[in-house]
Amino acid sequence: MAFPVPDHLPKRPTPVDVSSKILYKIDTATKSTLNSSLASSWIRELDESIQATKQRIHDRIQSDLPRFEHQLETSKSVQSRFGSLTARVDELSDAISNPEKGLLPTLLTTLRTHSALAQEASDVEAVYSGLSYISRCRDAFSYLISLVNSGNLPEAVDASRKVEELLEGMPEFLKQTSVVVDLKHKFTTTQARVQDQLSDAYSRSIIISPIEIVIHSIVQVRQSDTMLQLPSILHSLASTSLSNHLATLRRDLLTHFVDHVLKQPYSLSIETSLANEAKLSLFPSPPNTEDLSSRLENVSHILDFLYSHIFPHLLPQDAAQLTRSLSKPITTSVLDNLLMPALPSSFGLLPAYLSLLKRAVLFEEKDINKLLESAKNDGSIKAWSDGVSGHYERRRRVEILELARKEIIELEDPNDTFSATSLPTVVPVQVDEDVNEDAWGLDEPVTANPVDDSADGWGFDDDMDAEPEPEPESQPEPQAESMDVDKKEEVNDDDQDPAAAWGWNEEDNLPTEEIPEDNAWDDPWSDPPETNTIPEPAPPPPATRLEKLASKNKKHINGSSSLSTTAIVSPLPTEHEPRVTFTPPSPRQLPEREPRLKSSRLNPGKRPADVVTTIAPKEFYKVPKRAKRVIKMVETVIDESKLFFASNLFGSSSSKDTSSAPGTILVQSASSILDLYQALYPVKFSEDLRSPDRGMLFSNSCLYMAGAVQRVEDTIYGQPNLKEKLTECRLRLQVLSDSWFEDTIERQCMEVDTILVEGAQGFTYTGDQDRYDECETAVNEALKNIKRLAHRLKGVLTKSKYYSAIGSVAEAALSRVLQDVLALPDIPEIESHRLSELCHILNAMEGIFSEDPEQPSFVVAYVPSWLKFSYLSELLEASLADITYLFEQGALVDFQVGELVNVVRALFADTSLRTNTINKLLGGHPAPSQ
Repeated sequence: MAFPVPDHLPKRPTPVDVSSKILYKIDTATKSTLNSSLASSWIRELDESIQATKQRIHDRIQSDLPRFEHQLETSKSVQSRFGSLTARVDELSDAISNPEKGLLPTLLTTLRTHSALAQEASDVEAVYSGLSYISRCRDAFSYLISLVNSGNLPEAVDASRKVEELLEGMPEFLKQTSVVVDLKHKFTTTQARVQDQLSDAYSRSIIISPIEIVIHSIVQVRQSDTMLQLPSILHSLASTSLSNHLATLRRDLLTHFVDHVLKQPYSLSIETSLANEAKLSLFPSPPNTEDLSSRLENVSHILDFLYSHIFPHLLPQDAAQLTRSLSKPITTSVLDNLLMPALPSSFGLLPAYLSLLKRAVLFEEKDINKLLESAKNDGSIKAWSDGVSGHYERRRRVEILELARKEIIELEDPNDTFSATSLPTVVPVQVDEDVNEDAWGLDEPVTANPVDDSADGWGFDDDMDAEPEPEPESQPEPQAESMDVDKKEEVNDDDQDPAAAWGWNEEDNLPTEEIPEDNAWDDPWSDPPETNTIPEPAPPPPATRLEKLASKNKKHINGSSSLSTTAIVSPLPTEHEPRVTFTPPSPRQLPEREPRLKSSRLNPGKRPADVVTTIAPKEFYKVPKRAKRVIKMVETVIDESKLFFASNLFGSSSSKDTSSAPGTILVQSASSILDLYQALYPVKFSEDLRSPDRGMLFSNSCLYMAGAVQRVEDTIYGQPNLKEKLTECRLRLQVLSDSWFEDTIERQCMEVDTILVEGAQGFTYTGDQDRYDECETAVNEALKNIKRLAHRLKGVLTKSKYYSAIGSVAEAALSRVLQDVLALPDIPEIESHRLSELCHILNAMEGIFSEDPEQPSFVVAYVPSWLKFSYLSELLEASLADITYLFEQGALVDFQVGELVNVVRALFADTSLRTNTINKLLGGHPAPSQ
């Protein structure tokens, strides 16, 4: 289907030629307009156009007819000449390409004949040259074979070089021929045979065994009468073969005649009287009578022997290479096999070792640098000699730490212990005639006056701004013990710990000291034998003041209760006049320090009361003897380092080359031993330390060692780095002792708590007999656990720490019972009776905190919940009237109001009386009576 052409498109231009016009007209004709007349008009128009064209051509020719005729004649002439040229080209082609007489076939035939003749001549010439070259190779190889068969191996080596040159310069066309390949194979075999015979001659010329070196200067070739000189053998060996032999020689010399001679004692024998033979022999010597310097002499003689009988026979470059390869290994061997192993581990052997070291330096200068011509030697022995002080200290330090490691990880008997004592503490007691509400006079700050002018070191001046300096070293007297007294700060009444006034918490800051081994051990905390004493201090204040302090302690524990309770008795011995021994001060003069009192501490309106000091008795505890041995190691190391520094064995030259003074490295072992103990012991014996007694023994060890390190610090002067390290070790030991003590107590508390939680299950449904039996079993098991712990720890810890530890575990048990019982929502009558019976079971713990059956126990001082627990058992069986009475009297101040309300609601039915009681309880505890 045709599409209409848009008007805006350009129209096709009208054709100008005749055919285009006719075709255009044919194209524009339609079916309706097309007829015969129209077609005739088109034919007529086309004929007219043709006729017009012919007429124009004719007119054109006629207009320039001479020119037209000239061009016509020229065209005909060109056509005729082209025909004659074609005929001549065909004749020439036949003359060149004719197979019989043509020029090209004849030329090719002639060339082929000439090429064949040239090739034949070339082949003949190549055969001639190849045969003559092979003949030369055959003659040279035959001469080589004759030399080899006659044993003239050096001449054979020269002849083989000529044969090798001929084979390398052989023409290319002969290299792959069978004759040449066979000749090369035979030459290679012959060359290898020559080298084998030379190697055999070398092996018979230089013979090295573990104890002998034999040099033959002349040797006979096998299966011949020819004699070879050692230099000719060495010069004739191939470079690869000679390198292998020299490497083997070097290895054997270093192994058997350097390393072995430096490790073992030998006597040396050299024989040169035999003709054409030299021998060096080694004979073992007794090790006990040997001087180590003789080993260096032996190596020196061996090098002289080599220099005289081997090195001169080598080529200069080979000899230089061999000597250079021996220089460094010999130096290293002297260090590794003689000097380092012989480095003594004790101070007394150092002079003899230094003599050996001087001989080694001389050996390096004479034998290695000069004899071996090692100008580039780095002087390793001299450098090592200059630093021998540090080498000895590092060696000694490694041995000390290894001994300490063995001592630390060695299994020990838990019963292998000794008794140590916590040193007595000065307790200030204020004497005041006007005894008021504060009988101890703690409401105003005072300062304690020292006993005498020389007592400043005992820490009685509380107001020192700076930390106290370490005490001077004490010189022990016969049957006397040193005593260290800590400073005691006085605080206000609001911050006063009730137990502090009785001295129950003083063990936390007390240093430790070993007591004599013959101490009576029947009583774990018995007092040591009395020694020389100082004048007795003033008598203690009247007992009424102690009673007031006990009352204050009772108030601190029970709130402000005014109910009469059992008097608290201190667990410490109640000797009136404890005796304390003092050791004379160190000869070192310490600068006198006047106590600097803060003006704010003084009360200008009231004169401070007089202070009388009392000495708390010493307390004893067990320490494994391992701790004493470790401390002994530390002291020995420090003494050894001092002796090493003072000896001046190494002179000033050694100290110039080292960055630290002699003994600096060695003295570091002291703190390293303590670090090693803290790192290894808890890991090695981690399972054993889970038991309470072993854990407490480890805590005691750290505590004892901390005190011992303090005493060691007091003896150190002029070594601030060592003192700083020991201080760090002492502080870490103190922290480790306290943390291990607390962790052991915590584990025991968790164990008791787990027993009660899993066994009693909240003390619910105790009215059921089975449940009651389960609760009773759990409570009894907890009680047995606490008693077993008390039995295991008694005598291990100091008395105060012992009661503190057992009190913490007992407190955990009582707290769990209180928490579970007070949380019960409903307690029927039968359950209240049974719960009371269960509470009474734990009352048996009170016997642990009693030393004198005739005196009341001091359980309240160490178990804060004891009175609360005791009242709980009474509340479970009390009436509302009893509870109201106790509440009004202030006896229930340990209970929170919510706890009392819960107990009343759980015990009694909902009545008006219960409601009135609860309302009274919600009103809060009554105010304490004045």
